Amino acid sequence: MLLHALMPASRVNGPGLRAVVWFQGCSLGCDGCFNQRTHAFHGPEVQAEDVARRIIECGTRHDLDGVTFSGGEPMQQAAALLTILCELRRRSPKLSLGMFTGYTERELDQGTFFCRPEATGTARIRVWQTIRGRLDFAIMGRYNPAQASRESICSSRNQVLRLFSDRHTIDDFGPPEVEIIIAEDGRTRITGFPVLGIPA
Repeated sequence: MLLHALMPASRVNGPGLRAVVWFQGCSLGCDGCFNQRTHAFHGPEVQAEDVARRIIECGTRHDLDGVTFSGGEPMQQAAALLTILCELRRRSPKLSLGMFTGYTERELDQGTFFCRPEATGTARIRVWQTIRGRLDFAIMGRYNPAQASRESICSSRNQVLRLFSDRHTIDDFGPPEVEIIIAEDGRTRITGFPVLGIPA
């Protein structure tokens, strides 16, 4: 799989303290996306099992509540995403698992999404159904800067928060927040939902 980054702990990408996995690669091209560095399908290939192992290690160090998958577009590497989800459910069932996807639920249900490696529509539907069965929640739909949201974890009002288990309620998801992390070497990372965008 192509991995953009793994953040060991964040409080703005879903309920509680969560690791965040950004997949590398997205062909959706949402206007105004503030994570454009994740769009190209190139970079080092890593094993999905190794990503799951790193998440488990993060959970040991930080007492994580969950993991959020983002990107890029996680569903464009659906097989790798499913491998990670299965491994986490097996090894750390207490973790809440969530995902940000630019696809609508209808597109996923109908198998009308691109994934790498390419698969038939029936196979895409089947893998989505299996992924959905392992997720606790997903934020779904294209980002639309003309419908910017200040009310929920959704970046724009057209997006939908779907709960797939009884682990969370809507009240667990607060308004959009931003986290700025300064590493020991002085590098900074911004994550979350900068409603006004990220300065150039």
